[in-house]
Amino acid sequence: MSSQTELEFGEFDAKNKWNEVFQRLKNEASLASLGDNFSSKFAREPDNRRKNRYRDVSPYDHSRVSLSGDIDYINASFVNVPEANRKYILTQGPLEHTMCDFWQMVWEQQSKAIVMLNRVVEKGTVKCSQYFPLGANYGADQEMYFPECGLQVLLTSEQDFQHFTLRTLELEHIESGDKREILHFHYTTWPDFGVPSSPNAFLHFLHCVRETGTLEDDVGPAVIHCSAGIGRSGTFCLVDSCLVMVENSGTLKHINVRKLLIEMRTYRMGLIQTSDQLRFSYLAIIEGAHATLMGDGLAALQVSSLSWNHNHTDNQTSKTSVQTSKTPHPPEPESPVQLDLLHVTLEQPPPLPPKTSPVPRHSCLNGWGEEEESGDEDRKLISNDDENDEEFDQLIDRIDGDELDDNCDSDEEIRAADINIKLDRKERNRQWTRFNK
Repeated sequence: MSSQTELEFGEFDAKNKWNEVFQRLKNEASLASLGDNFSSKFAREPDNRRKNRYRDVSPYDHSRVSLSGDIDYINASFVNVPEANRKYILTQGPLEHTMCDFWQMVWEQQSKAIVMLNRVVEKGTVKCSQYFPLGANYGADQEMYFPECGLQVLLTSEQDFQHFTLRTLELEHIESGDKREILHFHYTTWPDFGVPSSPNAFLHFLHCVRETGTLEDDVGPAVIHCSAGIGRSGTFCLVDSCLVMVENSGTLKHINVRKLLIEMRTYRMGLIQTSDQLRFSYLAIIEGAHATLMGDGLAALQVSSLSWNHNHTDNQTSKTSVQTSKTPHPPEPESPVQLDLLHVTLEQPPPLPPKTSPVPRHSCLNGWGEEEESGDEDRKLISNDDENDEEFDQLIDRIDGDELDDNCDSDEEIRAADINIKLDRKERNRQWTRFNK
């Protein structure tokens, strides 16, 4: 007998009802999120407004991640799924002036993994600032220093696979000298407002993340992000949670996908942005459940798979090997991948020093430099003595009264961001000159 999930998928496909179902789900989620318990007052405070990439995507006050210190706001939300014993942090792609906040959050929450589901630039538009070092292969630095929060990020290894890139980063607390390994899983073939080319490729990616243990409840919550932190990020978390529930119960019959998604939306608004993403979630859950219940697991799906080796000692590295099926591909180059996640301590991290004024760092956006940045980012206004200030403020006031379209890049927003970029760069150049005197 087919499960409810399979029956719904077949019906919605046969009757072409995905748009209708998705709209009904959005309405139900909106009703479930009414009232003072679902306010977003912190996100709308004047000092925090420009820390939001998109004006219509804000964390709820009750589930937002708070940073230590006087300035505690970041556009990030805890998403708890107790049925699956999962706890995630979903956040937007960092803006240039929130990269320090992002890494402070990773440090304070003791996260062991970052799952990045977008590219830095998509269709010529900046979707996320280059918040991690790209290294010499891209003509960029091997490390990035964030003096505002006293943290440094070092790229120690990188390995490319068919659908994703795995980076090993070292996050160091400068004052104490404490260091932590952070695994950075970068899915590179997921289009914005779209779905991956294959559920198997996505499930293979999910399998690789799971195998490192970084999604388990005995480590800090993994940080999941795309551009807005709701569409692709919501899809990832919904599929993962449902498949954990399948593994625990041994059946797909008790899974109610829509009910779980509505519950997850009470932690962060707008999870899963399109009917296509909802359909893909169903398909991935069904395919993943079949693989799990047949006893082979996600690793047996017909895509290139990884064989992780966790057994290593200090100063020893583990390597990944690539297996192919059906259409052969050239073997992937092997590189050291440190996966020292078996003995994790959850002691309180050393406190970070008070934030200081921003000090410019080398830009390595896609390895090309600042001139490639587009006007999609809603940047923080730093300088108040530029001739564009008045025009920028007028545009912001006009934009705040409007609703965003799905692409979040109206002409006025782009113009406002362009002006803001000029202000930001001028101020950073001034600070850099003063810093080097």
